[in-house]
Amino acid sequence: MKKKTAWDEIKAFAIELVKKKTKAQQIDSAPSGKQFALEIGIYVGLLLCYFFLVLSFLSNWLKNLFDQNKLIYALVAWALVAGQGVVLEIVAVALLKVIKSKTD
Repeated sequence: MKKKTAWDEIKAFAIELVKKKTKAQQIDSAPSGKQFALEIGIYVGLLLCYFFLVLSFLSNWLKNLFDQNKLIYALVAWALVAGQGVVLEIVAVALLKVIKSKTD
């Protein structure tokens, strides 16, 4: 039997994240109030970290880009927002799975 690699685990996690669920699975996986509050707290913390990282590392570059070419700035800003949404959602789901596995 082939040993699972880290890449196999990442693929399995991604597939589980996006696969379609039945109504029963959706009801079983519906978050409780406590889990929802925990998820909001995690997401807010990650979002604040992301905001301050972008603000401290990219603010001058984004300001110069805005002054020079607004179209490129708009595309970069859109990419940052979309990337932030995807990455933070994946990180939040992963953290929740870790926390849930430790509390069960």
